[in-house]
Amino acid sequence: MKIKFGIHKQSILIVAVALAAALAPLAISQQVTTATSPEEQRSKQQDGIIRADIPYAKDGWRADNLAQSPRKHEMVKVGARSAFVVYPTAEKAPVIVMMPEDQGLNNWSREMADTIAAMGAVVIVPDWLSGRGPNGGGHDSFPDVKSALMANYDVTQEMTTADQNAWADWGEKLPQYNGKLAVIGFGWGAGKAWAFAADRKDLAAAFIFYDWVPPGLDLTKLNADVYGFYASKDTRVERSIPTTKAAMEKLGRKYEYVDYKDAEHMFVRLAEMAADNNPANLYARNDSLARLQKLIEGLK
Repeated sequence: MKIKFGIHKQSILIVAVALAAALAPLAISQQVTTATSPEEQRSKQQDGIIRADIPYAKDGWRADNLAQSPRKHEMVKVGARSAFVVYPTAEKAPVIVMMPEDQGLNNWSREMADTIAAMGAVVIVPDWLSGRGPNGGGHDSFPDVKSALMANYDVTQEMTTADQNAWADWGEKLPQYNGKLAVIGFGWGAGKAWAFAADRKDLAAAFIFYDWVPPGLDLTKLNADVYGFYASKDTRVERSIPTTKAAMEKLGRKYEYVDYKDAEHMFVRLAEMAADNNPANLYARNDSLARLQKLIEGLK
């Protein structure tokens, strides 16, 4: 037996139109809220970063490598600031302030600092989340990667430049310091290294791994020689290189870079991981670190 509803189609249409009209403002409001909520946008962005990083995230072996290093390394605290410091075996050495990727002072950045120290430099890695974590802690006090990444949004360029200046001042007081100061940055940290290079007058060199010049940065304030290490598949950064090159040439500033064919953003880290299947990343890592070592030799 079929049940027939005694409602005319025209009536249904009228009700539907009226209901749609009544709900439209609410729907638009919800869409605007969703589209313009900075916190939600940031959260989704970090979720995407974390998902992309899953194949490369297991790196406890880095801590094991660091434990076996012949070089002295320690956490140093000066006031509210903390940093990871690695000392080379040489009596005298340049000091390099290192700004890592946006994940901050993790296993990778500590091991990378040791790799650079092996080239003959004192390497200082500021923990820019010092005092900004749970209970006033730093990077290691956050319960997971996402919460540390989200905390980065409260860290301004002025804050990271101040951190770099404070640690550069500290490093220049070390008996091991040879009078040459440099900065190195990777990814997110490379943008902060650019800013520091435009602020610090006694900086000899800036080593920039795969990031662009922060918008609005005054390049006329640069005193340091700048050396870039780029990946051809890193399209966001690639688009910025011609503009940076033209600006540096106009200012008469030294800007030398290598653009590695078919390599990807973060190739220094990616190439070490079993999950990476791009041989261009391995070539870029090996060549860029060999180039970096030669440049550090020039600071001795």
